[in-house]
Amino acid sequence: MRHRGHLSEKQRRARSELARIVHDQAFVCGSLVTLSRLCGKPGCKCTRGEKHVSLALSVRIRGKRKMIHVPKALEKEVQSMVERYQGIKRLLDAVSQDEMERFLEKKAETESPARS
Repeated sequence: MRHRGHLSEKQRRARSELARIVHDQAFVCGSLVTLSRLCGKPGCKCTRGEKHVSLALSVRIRGKRKMIHVPKALEKEVQSMVERYQGIKRLLDAVSQDEMERFLEKKAETESPARS
Protein backbone atom coordinates (compact mmCIF):
# COMPACT_ATOMS: atom_id res chain seq x y z
CA MET A 1 0.00 0.00 0.00
CA ARG A 2 1.25 3.48 -0.89
CA HIS A 3 2.12 5.96 1.88
CA ARG A 4 -0.44 8.78 2.11
CA GLY A 5 1.98 11.44 3.35
CA HIS A 6 1.83 13.24 0.01
CA LEU A 7 -1.92 13.82 0.44
CA SER A 8 -3.43 16.85 2.13
CA GLU A 9 -4.99 16.44 5.57
CA LYS A 10 -8.41 17.08 4.02
CA GLN A 11 -7.92 14.33 1.46
CA ARG A 12 -6.57 11.85 4.03
CA ARG A 13 -9.64 12.46 6.21
CA ALA A 14 -12.01 12.04 3.25
CA ARG A 15 -10.33 8.79 2.19
CA SER A 16 -10.37 7.41 5.75
CA GLU A 17 -14.04 8.27 6.20
CA LEU A 18 -14.84 6.74 2.83
CA ALA A 19 -13.02 3.50 3.68
CA ARG A 20 -14.73 3.30 7.08
CA ILE A 21 -18.22 3.75 5.65
CA VAL A 22 -17.71 1.32 2.77
CA HIS A 23 -16.16 -1.30 5.03
CA ASP A 24 -18.48 -1.09 8.05
CA GLN A 25 -21.90 0.03 6.87
CA ALA A 26 -24.60 -0.95 4.40
CA PHE A 27 -25.40 1.43 1.55
CA VAL A 28 -27.43 1.35 -1.64
CA CYS A 29 -27.12 3.39 -4.82
CA GLY A 30 -30.66 4.58 -5.39
CA SER A 31 -33.33 7.11 -4.54
CA LEU A 32 -36.45 6.91 -2.44
CA VAL A 33 -39.71 7.80 -4.16
CA THR A 34 -43.09 8.36 -2.52
CA LEU A 35 -45.90 6.78 -4.51
CA SER A 36 -49.60 7.69 -4.23
CA ARG A 37 -52.09 5.50 -6.04
CA LEU A 38 -55.58 4.07 -6.27
CA CYS A 39 -56.24 0.39 -5.62
CA GLY A 40 -59.50 0.25 -7.56
CA LYS A 41 -61.58 -1.53 -4.91
CA PRO A 42 -65.12 -0.16 -4.72
CA GLY A 43 -65.79 1.62 -1.41
CA CYS A 44 -62.09 2.04 -0.57
CA LYS A 45 -60.89 5.36 0.86
CA CYS A 46 -58.87 5.91 -2.32
CA THR A 47 -62.09 6.24 -4.34
CA ARG A 48 -62.88 9.30 -2.17
CA GLY A 49 -59.50 10.90 -2.94
CA GLU A 50 -57.37 9.48 -0.09
CA LYS A 51 -54.74 7.70 -2.12
CA HIS A 52 -52.61 4.84 -0.79
CA VAL A 53 -49.12 6.15 -0.03
CA SER A 54 -46.05 3.92 -0.10
CA LEU A 55 -42.30 4.22 -0.45
CA ALA A 56 -40.27 2.73 -3.28
CA LEU A 57 -36.55 2.40 -3.88
CA SER A 58 -35.59 3.49 -7.39
CA VAL A 59 -32.44 1.68 -8.56
CA ARG A 60 -30.71 0.63 -11.77
CA ILE A 61 -30.36 -3.10 -12.26
CA ARG A 62 -28.44 -4.18 -15.36
CA GLY A 63 -28.95 -0.72 -16.85
CA LYS A 64 -32.72 -0.60 -16.35
CA ARG A 65 -34.56 1.54 -13.81
CA LYS A 66 -36.52 -0.54 -11.26
CA MET A 67 -38.90 0.55 -8.53
CA ILE A 68 -38.81 -1.76 -5.51
CA HIS A 69 -41.50 -1.46 -2.84
CA VAL A 70 -40.13 -0.69 0.64
CA PRO A 71 -42.17 -2.22 3.48
CA LYS A 72 -43.05 0.17 6.34
CA ALA A 73 -40.85 -1.82 8.74
CA LEU A 74 -37.76 -1.20 6.56
CA GLU A 75 -38.31 2.46 5.60
CA LYS A 76 -35.84 3.94 8.12
CA GLU A 77 -33.17 1.35 7.33
CA VAL A 78 -33.45 1.91 3.58
CA GLN A 79 -33.46 5.69 4.09
CA SER A 80 -30.19 5.37 6.04
CA MET A 81 -28.63 3.20 3.34
CA VAL A 82 -29.53 5.73 0.62
CA GLU A 83 -28.20 8.62 2.74
CA ARG A 84 -24.96 6.70 3.33
CA TYR A 85 -24.52 6.24 -0.41
CA GLN A 86 -25.07 9.97 -0.95
CA GLY A 87 -22.37 10.65 1.67
CA ILE A 88 -20.04 8.22 -0.09
CA LYS A 89 -20.68 10.00 -3.37
CA ARG A 90 -19.88 13.41 -1.82
CA LEU A 91 -16.63 12.04 -0.37
CA LEU A 92 -15.69 10.48 -3.72
CA ASP A 93 -16.36 13.78 -5.46
CA ALA A 94 -14.11 15.60 -2.96
CA VAL A 95 -11.29 13.07 -3.40
CA SER A 96 -11.69 13.18 -7.18
CA GLN A 97 -11.56 16.99 -7.20
CA ASP A 98 -8.33 16.94 -5.17
CA GLU A 99 -6.83 14.34 -7.51
CA MET A 100 -7.82 16.41 -10.54
CA GLU A 101 -6.08 19.46 -9.07
CA ARG A 102 -2.93 17.40 -8.40
CA PHE A 103 -3.06 16.03 -11.95
CA LEU A 104 -3.39 19.51 -13.45
CA GLU A 105 -0.43 20.74 -11.37
CA LYS A 106 1.71 17.80 -12.55
CA LYS A 107 0.58 18.36 -16.12
CA ALA A 108 1.57 22.02 -15.96
CA GLU A 109 4.97 21.06 -14.53
CA THR A 110 5.66 18.58 -17.34
CA GLU A 111 4.55 20.97 -20.05
CA SER A 112 6.53 23.99 -18.79
CA PRO A 113 10.09 22.71 -19.46
CA ALA A 114 9.17 21.48 -22.95
CA ARG A 115 8.05 24.95 -24.01
CA SER A 116 11.19 26.72 -22.77
